[in-house]
This record gives sequence, C-alpha cells and structure tokens, in this order.
Amino acid sequence: MQDRKKVFSWAFYDWANSAYSTTVMAGFFPLFFEKFYSNPDDVIQSTYQLGIANSVSSIVIALFAPILGAIADRGSAKKKLLITFAFLGVLMTAALWFVGQGEWKLAVFFYVMATIGFMAGNIFYDSLLPAVANRDKVDYVSALGYSLGYLGGGLLFLVNVLMYLHPDWFGIPDSLPLLSDFHFFLLLFGGVFLLYLLFFSYLSQKVMIRYLFIKQSLEGWHS
Repeated sequence: MQDRKKVFSWAFYDWANSAYSTTVMAGFFPLFFEKFYSNPDDVIQSTYQLGIANSVSSIVIALFAPILGAIADRGSAKKKLLITFAFLGVLMTAALWFVGQGEWKLAVFFYVMATIGFMAGNIFYDSLLPAVANRDKVDYVSALGYSLGYLGGGLLFLVNVLMYLHPDWFGIPDSLPLLSDFHFFLLLFGGVFLLYLLFFSYLSQKVMIRYLFIKQSLEGWHS
C-alpha cells in the first residue's frame, strides 16, 4: 500500500506541474503579456520582449542543468530541492498579480523566475523516479506520470478557457477586467500546485541510493 502511495504521489506532482506549461507558458501569459504588460499596439515589440524572457530562462537552465543534474544524481536532498524550486515557481507565478499595466520588465522577471523554478524542479522530480519504482516498473510509473500530467494540464487549461469565454458560468461578472480573470487562473494554478505538492510529501527518502545511476551505467557497460 505504501509503495502505491509513493507511486501516485510522485505521479500526481506531474498533474499539477503540467498546469504551468499549459496554462501559463503556452496559454495565457503570452496573451496577457501582449495585451496588458507590454504594448498592445506593437505586436512585434511584445513578441520580442517575450522572446527575451523565454531565452533568458532557457539559458539559465542550460548553464546550471549539469550542476543540478549532478546534485540530483548524487545528493540526498532531492526532495527538498524539488519542493524549493516548486515553491519558487508557485510564488513567482502568483506574484504576477501585483504587476501593473505596462510594467513588462517586472512581468518578465517574475515569469523568468517562475519558469526557472518549473524547469529546475523537473530535474529533481525525474531523479526521484528510481526511488519510487522498482527497476522493472520504471517505464510504467513514468508513463503514469506523463499521463496524469497531460490530463491535469489539459483539464485546467479547459477550465481556464471556459472561464475566459463564459465568465458568468463561474460567477465572474462580465465587467471584470480581462487581467483579473488571468490573475484568478494564476492563483488557481498555484493552489493546485501546492495541493499536489502536499500529496507528494508521502515520498520517503529512505530508499535513495546515492550512486544508483552511476551503478546502473557501469552495469550496462559491462554487459
């Protein structure tokens, strides 16, 4: 029973984690960045600014990924670092609530930090898979996480789209500014993320093996 709890708590993290990539990165942040944070009359400028934000976050992760990967493979604080980066993503996403119209630099800063938290958290999330699943079940558990991720991210995105198109269905007055709806999406994402992060706390570090990946690599080389 405990193994099943660990498996599903690990997989449900992806459920919440994917909500960021669908709702924020792919869905609504680019839309509201153009219409509110940047200049709505200059699409080229807003696209350029958003491109800078995505490039900066990708470069930072590319530079630090080898270090974070080494820590993930050999360290014993994987879960703590995962939670740290996950909370960074949640807090920076929710911080967009306080960004005013036209303050694109501040919006970019919060977005970049949130994306770094999202991407860095994924490194430690993936590194915990051997602690959750036996070697013969790794593929199954990994597929379960991906499946729940697509399901969770897709469902939240669907709800957000319905809220955007039919705010009255959710008790949101039509007179509310567009950005208020987006802020609600962000807080909803943060709440879902934190909820499943609490589920994830079932995972124990006792079964961690410090050099598991190195050992497996050597075994594969000798065979």
